[in-house]
Amino acid sequence: MKTNFVLFSIEGGTYGIDINNITSIEKVSETTPTPQMPDYMLGIVSIRDQVMPIIDCKKLTFNQSSNIDENSRYIIIDTDKTTIALMVESTNEIINFDTSLIKPISLLESNSKTNFIQGVALLENRIISVININELISSIDMTEIG
Repeated sequence: MKTNFVLFSIEGGTYGIDINNITSIEKVSETTPTPQMPDYMLGIVSIRDQVMPIIDCKKLTFNQSSNIDENSRYIIIDTDKTTIALMVESTNEIINFDTSLIKPISLLESNSKTNFIQGVALLENRIISVININELISSIDMTEIG
């Protein structure tokens, strides 16, 4: 089955999120810091009258803070469990490909920092790491961020 994926880069790698999991993509705006939160949580933001936590995707995956500039974006993800703003340094494109091209990588299964990588797809000589949103949400300690 073909699906659209929003692509973004972290540390030279390309990542994709199924567009069906995304409510919107927004420019980074003013955040409200929150005390005693995990270091990957930048604070909270109000977008269209909805307050949500901001998760720094680079900090969550590589333990390095993202560089925030005019290209930075919030990928708004809404699930049954919660709504979050996933902060990325930039979104690259939307690409359509068959989900049968996503192949699991057994090496990633044992690493808790990458357990949300569903698998990888090789497209146009690029490796795209596809993110499983439910696993990403599960990897975030939602009890710590409310």
